[in-house]
Amino acid sequence: MTAVNIRRDDPPRTIGEIGAFHAAAVYCGLKSEDPGRAQGDLALIWSERECAAAGVFTRNKVAAAPVDICRERLRSGSARAIVVNAGNANCCTGEQGRADAKETARVVSEMLDCPEDEVLIASTGVIGRPLPMDKLRAGLSDMKAAVASGRREDVAAAIMTTDTVPKSVSVSASLGGISFSVAGIAKGAGMIAPDMATMLSFVLTDLSVAPDVLQASLCEACAQSFNRVTIDGDTSTNDTLIVMADGSAGNDELRSSSGELHGAFSGALTAVCVELSKKIAADGEGAEHFVEVSVEGAASEREATAAARTIAESPLVKTAIAGNDPNWGRILAAAGRAGIELDPAKATVSVNGVEVFTKGEPRPENEELAGKALKREEVRISVSLGLGSGAARIWTCDLTHGYIEINADYHT
Repeated sequence: MTAVNIRRDDPPRTIGEIGAFHAAAVYCGLKSEDPGRAQGDLALIWSERECAAAGVFTRNKVAAAPVDICRERLRSGSARAIVVNAGNANCCTGEQGRADAKETARVVSEMLDCPEDEVLIASTGVIGRPLPMDKLRAGLSDMKAAVASGRREDVAAAIMTTDTVPKSVSVSASLGGISFSVAGIAKGAGMIAPDMATMLSFVLTDLSVAPDVLQASLCEACAQSFNRVTIDGDTSTNDTLIVMADGSAGNDELRSSSGELHGAFSGALTAVCVELSKKIAADGEGAEHFVEVSVEGAASEREATAAARTIAESPLVKTAIAGNDPNWGRILAAAGRAGIELDPAKATVSVNGVEVFTKGEPRPENEELAGKALKREEVRISVSLGLGSGAARIWTCDLTHGYIEINADYHT
């Protein structure tokens, strides 16, 4: 078996530095707040080559116009560009919203001299407000100059809304003389819950991958990453995860979900998606703690996932973590209402490695130590059910006053 070398780039490469891809961002006033001007609010990601493309989208039945259009266009399995705006979700905006999204794509297709149906669209922001097309048209005019310059820049900040930091990850890999890269960006800090839990994420690779293989690989990676993130239990109307592969690495096209090169690609893609997912959880609205909930010893993986997700979404658990309170009772009670097999006499609960409940008995002598352990920015809640081999992880954050303040003021 050929050795695979996958390494995380530190600092990450921008997605505009991968293969034949380019990226640019401008500000057109969709974000009214001051940081928008410095960060941009309109981003474009494009390739010099036609790409294989795949996507995973929100399961919310109230879906934004860009989501519906992307679903339709990705049936072809190919794309050249993604245009993204922040500050307006273009959701529940009727036929005008669909027309506005298509106009945006048409203008971009003219810039890039490519078919309109090869331009994908994504939006994020406030729901129910028409896109201010006068501002967007002006931004697209500015974008034309950026496209003409062929510049490659980081667009991770331009797609943010309530995020506090841009989120980007890249890995480089090599196998048997073939070197390739996978890089991604994401935005999301609230309204994050499966399925799927990305808000927006765009991942690029320079490998050549057949569209059906790309779609299958993306779904597999998403199941192990974005669908294991929850901030507040709310699923967005705009969740969009797109991957594009431009083939500039020069490999023979991956046409099967088997073989060493596919295994290397799948591992790299999953690694990027997992790291982006953790960054989303760590940047949850108002969050002070990144939280990983791990459940093992469940009767099945499905039951382990259900228990971990119920714990991660429990407001009582999340507020206890915000208060540095090792409240094992809330953790165990959440698992107990998850609809799974559970026997408290076999269960053990630990917080950052400190056992607070062991096989039916509390550990009061460890509560002070556990409380100190909770003061770390990263918290790991571990629950062992002692019933089988099922295991799962979910990533979340604590629930603070900051979350309430952000979401009370967001719409206005």
